[in-house]
Amino acid sequence: MPCPRRHTPTHTDGRPLKITFGEMREMGLRGVLVYCHCGHHIAVNADCWPDGMRLSDLDPHFVSAGCGNRGAEVRPSFESGKPPQFASSIRKEATK
Repeated sequence: MPCPRRHTPTHTDGRPLKITFGEMREMGLRGVLVYCHCGHHIAVNADCWPDGMRLSDLDPHFVSAGCGNRGAEVRPSFESGKPPQFASSIRKEATK
């Protein structure tokens, strides 16, 4: 029997809804990584965007310095701020 398809919330244009900057900050993350479809990418501090804005709201607004195309993939930078809780507990166990 096939697995039931999971419903993923989307924007009206079909792009998936991502977390908000507030949710990202609650996890201790302070920056985002912006990836263009051409392979160009950059790390950006996310402090300038409001807590209620979603990362996916920014996707269509970035213009690539590499190719000049509009539209990018915005993701949380897990190297910014404090590490997620699960990563710190794994490191403690590995050093014992």
